[in-house]
Amino acid sequence: MRLARAFALLVVGMLLLSACRIDATVSVRVRDDGSGTVVVRVALDPEAVRAAEAGGSSLEAHVRLDDLPAEGWTVQPWSARADGSAVLVLRHPFASPAQLRAVMVGLNGVTGPLRAVRLDRGSEVARSTFDFRALADLAGVESGVATDQQLASNLSAQRVEVAGLDAVLTAQLRDALRMNVAVALPGARTRVWHLAPGTRTVLETSSSQLDVGRLAWLGLGVLVGIAAIVLLVFGERRARHHRRGVRRDRIRDEIPT
Repeated sequence: MRLARAFALLVVGMLLLSACRIDATVSVRVRDDGSGTVVVRVALDPEAVRAAEAGGSSLEAHVRLDDLPAEGWTVQPWSARADGSAVLVLRHPFASPAQLRAVMVGLNGVTGPLRAVRLDRGSEVARSTFDFRALADLAGVESGVATDQQLASNLSAQRVEVAGLDAVLTAQLRDALRMNVAVALPGARTRVWHLAPGTRTVLETSSSQLDVGRLAWLGLGVLVGIAAIVLLVFGERRARHHRRGVRRDRIRDEIPT
């Protein structure tokens, strides 16, 4: 099960039960080598939790996340809060900027709120640069019900009119979803965006930091170069001194005694 489909199921369960509020936070932390971690935190308000648990049901019953560990996600199950809300936390590591893009595609599918994620890592002499860009589209987010063939087929089998349901859920989702995005790049403070329902924002942040390891190798190379020049000059001076001594000895030998 893709994570995007899992959240589509969650949307169906939550939004049909109540006019709930969904708060999602996506955090991306990047390390010096371009690897890092994505953390997704989803919070449901007390009304949504009460509706989901009506009749002895549970949040876990509305969406199964059992398949996510096989896709690299670490799942921290729903945690109840004192105010009656509940929080789900998911984590996924990435080894490179390219893998981050793949993780985010798996998270959002083609209709999710955070798309076109791009992370570029560059280098300049003794500095490393990072550039992050993404589109946060809460105005165009869709429930994903109609585009998920398996889910749509299951609903049709239960005589549910998929197109109409998808339209209703999409409208409710755009009104209910609030999202925060936090990006921490090496050498820079964490950049945070607070996105209100129905908004569309291009997220951009960058950083540049001194590459200590590369600087050390550069310094070592300079020292080796200087040492080589010194040895070359010293060797040439000794050679000239030796040649002069040889010439003096020859002249001395040629003078009649």
